[in-house]
Amino acid sequence: MSRLRSRRLLCDIAFVVFICLGTRCSYADVRLERQIDQPASSVVKLFGAGLGNLDSYGSGTLVSPEGHVVTVWNHLVNSGYLTAVTSDGQRYQLKVVGTSAKHDLAVLQLEHDGNQLFPCIDLGDALRPVAGSEVRAFSNMFHVATGNEPVSVVHGIVAADAKLSAGLGRWEFPLESPVLILDAITNNSGAAGGLLTDFSGRPVGVLGRELRHTASGTWVNYAVPFATLNPVIKAIRNGESVAAVTDQQTVNPVSYRQLTERWGMTLLPDVLKETPAYIDNVTTGSLTGRAGLRRGDLVVMVDDAVIQTGAELRTQLARIRSGLRLTIIVDRDGALVTMELRAP
Repeated sequence: MSRLRSRRLLCDIAFVVFICLGTRCSYADVRLERQIDQPASSVVKLFGAGLGNLDSYGSGTLVSPEGHVVTVWNHLVNSGYLTAVTSDGQRYQLKVVGTSAKHDLAVLQLEHDGNQLFPCIDLGDALRPVAGSEVRAFSNMFHVATGNEPVSVVHGIVAADAKLSAGLGRWEFPLESPVLILDAITNNSGAAGGLLTDFSGRPVGVLGRELRHTASGTWVNYAVPFATLNPVIKAIRNGESVAAVTDQQTVNPVSYRQLTERWGMTLLPDVLKETPAYIDNVTTGSLTGRAGLRRGDLVVMVDDAVIQTGAELRTQLARIRSGLRLTIIVDRDGALVTMELRAP
């Protein structure tokens, strides 16, 4: 009798393990769909006129349900005849909504009857990963996909967040702000304009074109982050002047809530237009508290940037990437005190 009970117990355990493994696999399938299938469905294959030794195909990324597509501003856009093939194999003509030479960016739109909605990335969900983060690159490199075939996916690492000095022939990369340098082969024919995501599938940036580094002559793998492109894309879609938006565009300051929750400090309220950056409170055990900041400190410098107001402090803190070291100099009772910490 005990042997029969033991066999039944083993069968019950095996059944439970089978159910758990099956559930786990289903969760894994859902995660994989979100991380790969969903971003891939937002990438379109672009086909146009090749010029000389330039390819007649490329990639674009859908950024709105209405069919807005972003890509690099290259010969395909300038040729005047451009077709997009979506992930389900449907073909659409494209019209140019606007371009920005300064950002090497073109915003296009699929021409349709107005009743269609397209799978797209959420620009509001975009993030800018730090160096060392794993990423995926989605594109129609080497003309692999022509219809409803899935686009190619490349796994890589963000190698650096830095200004790019590169070009092709006499053409020089125009963007002055930093880009994401990738440890992944993404400078393939047709990859430009594709989508870069983090490993969870959140959008990161637009894959760049085939360029050589100015100093070394080596091919560069890079992406322009949506953190840089979002205000430009918005301006083009709204019919605004890109130059005006670019001139006004600065880093969004760290909010007062973020200053408290992430940095562990509060500033004196902005009762004046140029209220000095006096620290009103420092949370015990917080990041800034461990670094040595105190109530009453007047922040005068962050790294090599002079701080004159609380607004300037919040803006400068927003420019510092998470995980990077920074130096804060404060005026404490007439003496300058230097502290170092790592950005949250």
